[in-house]
Amino acid sequence: MKRNLLMIVCLLFAFAVPVMAQHPTGPVSPEQEEGENLVVIDGQVKKLDVPPTFKKKGFDKYCKWVQARVDYPSDMEQERVEGFVLVRIIVETDGTVTIGEVVRSPHEHLTEAVVKVIEESPLWTPGKIRNPDTGELEAIRVSYVIPVEFKLPPLELNQSDASRGRFLSKPDLKPYGSGN
Repeated sequence: MKRNLLMIVCLLFAFAVPVMAQHPTGPVSPEQEEGENLVVIDGQVKKLDVPPTFKKKGFDKYCKWVQARVDYPSDMEQERVEGFVLVRIIVETDGTVTIGEVVRSPHEHLTEAVVKVIEESPLWTPGKIRNPDTGELEAIRVSYVIPVEFKLPPLELNQSDASRGRFLSKPDLKPYGSGN
């Protein structure tokens, strides 16, 4: 049992849905999908009663919102720096978004570009759990890790170079079937 619980907690952190809260949850609504909206409260894995929402949608909508607004820093574009920036965000009880930590980043300039967009985030509807003592829903802080990808298009080759392909470095070598 302890091993299964440990495995579930590890999976939660791997899939970036850990939550900070003070009260355990109540009953789970049938709309919630298995494995989503899980919280860790006092070392126990539970489900949120009401997950946080962004513009009446969920976390995926927010990821797309951030990705669409992040500008590729020109110096990073010139140096062809690519990769994922992973930032832990916290949806606060008032719906504001704060930055918990930068989990991973290929370069600090990419991190700065992501942080700038996150700091301008509109309000969320906060996540809620049911207080076992009063039965009322209470807003809680919910943490997510957001991945932002920085990817450049491949460099274009000169058309004549591309048509000759691997034979560029060997001028006297001709492809099979091309004659002599």
